[in-house]
Amino acid sequence: MTNTNNDENKSLTKQNEEVNTAQAHEQMNVLDDTWAELSQDWQAQPTPKTDIQALLKQTRRRTYGAKLCFALNVIATLSLIVVFIYGLIDNQLGDPFNTYIGFGALISVFFVYFEIKIRAATWRQLCDSPDKAIENALIACRSSMNYMKLSKYSFIPFLVLVNWFVFAIEETTEKSIIPPLLFANGFMLAMFIIFEYLHRKRKKQYQQLLQLMSE
Repeated sequence: MTNTNNDENKSLTKQNEEVNTAQAHEQMNVLDDTWAELSQDWQAQPTPKTDIQALLKQTRRRTYGAKLCFALNVIATLSLIVVFIYGLIDNQLGDPFNTYIGFGALISVFFVYFEIKIRAATWRQLCDSPDKAIENALIACRSSMNYMKLSKYSFIPFLVLVNWFVFAIEETTEKSIIPPLLFANGFMLAMFIIFEYLHRKRKKQYQQLLQLMSE
């Protein structure tokens, strides 16, 4: 009787072990299936990609803006030259004004010359190919940074010229020199701050494009 009970206990124990083993395998299979589903879901998540069409439009828009800015600078330079020649011929604008316009035209000519070198080198490299969207954006951004740098450097001679003109005009009038001096220098400072802001903004965009290029 005792042996029979022992055999039954052993049989029950063995059955329990088999049941436990089967449940463990079933749980492992469920975990494996769950992990596989999670892995597939994670791999299926949309990864952020560069919007090539938006980048092409941005580069094209900036190129048009650069061409418009270049055209305005050329028109302004030619206008200064025409006014200077008219002042010399008419001889009624006064020496301070003629000198101011003459040197302003000369500085503007040098500015446009270097701008042509910057812009022409850039526009020769640009194209509308989607495969070169990031590369073209880098080229346009680098050109914009060079233009901002040139503009900031040009403030030095223009600042000297503007202050000289204010002092020269002051000799011919009895009014206080301080208001026009503050206005002229304040205007130049505001313009410099704007160009500095744009320069830093382009630098940041340039670094972002370099990161996209390296990915």
